[in-house]
Amino acid sequence: MKKYRVFEFVALSAVALVLSLAFFGCGGAIQKYDKNISELRDAVYTGCTENLEVTAVSGVHEQPFTPDGTAGSKKEFTVITVKPKEFAPNMLYGYAVTIGGTAYTGILTMHPFGDSYSAELDCRTKEPQLSLNIKLGAMSENVVLESVCEQDDIDADRALDTALGALKEELKPLKKTGGLDCEIYVRLIANPINADGGYYWYVAFVGKDTYAALIDRKTAQVIGVKN
Repeated sequence: MKKYRVFEFVALSAVALVLSLAFFGCGGAIQKYDKNISELRDAVYTGCTENLEVTAVSGVHEQPFTPDGTAGSKKEFTVITVKPKEFAPNMLYGYAVTIGGTAYTGILTMHPFGDSYSAELDCRTKEPQLSLNIKLGAMSENVVLESVCEQDDIDADRALDTALGALKEELKPLKKTGGLDCEIYVRLIANPINADGGYYWYVAFVGKDTYAALIDRKTAQVIGVKN
């Protein structure tokens, strides 16, 4: 994601759809390429306290998650990641959060690289706000996580449409009857190119080769491509 060929791109206009369709809750390109999509991550949350930085991402992804060029069966997920401002290994952080009226509790797992703790829940959310409680021994902190999504953002469907247009030539070898011979990731991610902040859509097509586009979430302009 660090090497992009940067260019100007006039995004194709998209017709707004009001009906919820299929597993992903949207139509158009997402519906058309449903069998190819290994991950749709369309919700991101952030929050912090004096001691903790917390993020959450939510959507659907294949299970088990394997970047092998073929999309498997999918499940809903929400991953909560807690990064203590003073990290210590092998701590037992408990968590509690309610999503969609269901309460989830458990113990966070330390990241293999030892800088954060996380938990994956078998649910999906697009709520505007999540309220999370973190416990460590006698310490208990409540963290309000706010969605980074805004009303004027383009949606995942338009992001995929835009990437398909930007990578039209590159994807020709992957075309097959009824679709593409690859798996697709559609992710809302934190700015990967500089320290200016913000969020972008990242759309990747993974087959024999990997092709990807980074897309402005407001304008649908393609910031860069990787091929």
